[in-house]
Amino acid sequence: MGSTAAVAQTNFRPGYVLQLSGDTLRGEVDARNEQRNRQLCRFRSEKNGVVSEYQPEQVRGYGVGDKNYQSRSIPGASTSKVFLQLLVPGNVSLYRTVLSDDREAYYASKESDPSLRPLIQSDSVMMKYSASAGGEVKTMVRSYPFRSQLALLMADCPRVQPSIATMELREQKLLQVVADYNVCATGSAQVAKPTRSSTVAFSVLAGGLQSNLTLLDNGQSIALEAGRQAVFGAGLELKSGFLHYKLSAVFQALYVKQPYYKHYESNGEGIFSADRVQKDAYVNFTSIRVPLLLRYTILQGAVRPYLQAGAIGVLHSESHARIETMLPRFNTTTVRDIELRKYGIGPSVGAGLSFPTGKVGSVQVEIRAEWLDSSSQASQVLSGASSVALVAGYTFGGN
Repeated sequence: MGSTAAVAQTNFRPGYVLQLSGDTLRGEVDARNEQRNRQLCRFRSEKNGVVSEYQPEQVRGYGVGDKNYQSRSIPGASTSKVFLQLLVPGNVSLYRTVLSDDREAYYASKESDPSLRPLIQSDSVMMKYSASAGGEVKTMVRSYPFRSQLALLMADCPRVQPSIATMELREQKLLQVVADYNVCATGSAQVAKPTRSSTVAFSVLAGGLQSNLTLLDNGQSIALEAGRQAVFGAGLELKSGFLHYKLSAVFQALYVKQPYYKHYESNGEGIFSADRVQKDAYVNFTSIRVPLLLRYTILQGAVRPYLQAGAIGVLHSESHARIETMLPRFNTTTVRDIELRKYGIGPSVGAGLSFPTGKVGSVQVEIRAEWLDSSSQASQVLSGASSVALVAGYTFGGN
């Protein structure tokens, strides 16, 4: 019998609990971070119902969404049992968990011998002689104990042995070789090759952006600042089965206006070179900013920090720049236009927090920095475009 408890932040989704008796309880399971999922299952039979908590010793396993967990004993572990995610069932089964330090661990077992085999790949540093260095140097050496474990488990299928002999410990590689073996062992081509499903989530975004430019006028560098401007738009987040489960590709389109203005003094030009003249610089952009980013979510759970980096492209739907020079001798003003590009590209980096709101979606708050190449046709006139943005958004789905 599980205990009952109330937790402020929850993420209940349709799921089930498989009891020790073999009976299945259907309802909702609280999907939290992977470290918590391996220790505890929180279940309720209906929305707003009483929540029961089950530890690995109390049930056979549970499922939530498209994930299934089994209660298993890990070799050499201090605790008796934990919940492991079942990635591939079959003649050889593949399991996965996330440890307390956020590292992934994989295990395999065979139907005829259900004890778990840890799949380990490790790196160590050794001193080796280098002829080019004329002495010993530190060298990283990688060992592959998991290869011998898999080769032993799959010894009855020679077809998969060459793949095992050269593979790295990567989830997609493990999924492939285990699925290939199960097809080989059963003699059936109907065994599905499991892969992570890909999902696409839609986001709406709004925030503020502060940007800067450098104007070079007659050997003088003038810093231009647009101040805080509103930015808004939409985006897509793709979680692909080919990527690590913490990685996603983010594509966004953001609309912003950037008006720059600066009043400054400068030396005159030509016959007025001896004069100090008053100048006004005006630069205006109306742009669609299109960042393409790779996002890494550090943790899963009620609060999910993430880092992201990539490139940004900027398309100026409207742009113009000019310098107005007031000539005191003649009480007149001259205007010099600056030719501008219609586009810009550069790097973008950022960090943020995501707050899941249940099955509907999640709220994000992030800060990002971006740099663009020259904003004018002549790079010596306008350059050094950079910006810092604080953006909030809501993503529908994708949790």
